[in-house]
Amino acid sequence: MANTSFRVQAHKFSQDNIQTTLVCSKCDEVFQKEFPLDLEGQTTEFKCPVCGVPGEVDLPYKSADEREALEEDFEEVEEEESGEEFEEEY
Repeated sequence: MANTSFRVQAHKFSQDNIQTTLVCSKCDEVFQKEFPLDLEGQTTEFKCPVCGVPGEVDLPYKSADEREALEEDFEEVEEEESGEEFEEEY
């Protein structure tokens, strides 16, 4: 079981992962770590890369605005891909 918790100082969602800036509550060091999008909103355990203490972090959820923007991006990509296929046929 985790001995400490890591505080999320900042986070950014990309299409592939969650990029976080974390602070270790034991050594107070700031570090960056990436997590797969599948872990969004979950608690995950890992070791501090600075002091090695096991700990856990509660990963954030995307806000409604971030979800909407991501869905719009996917729709645009799908439209572009379907348009390219159509053009290739002729």
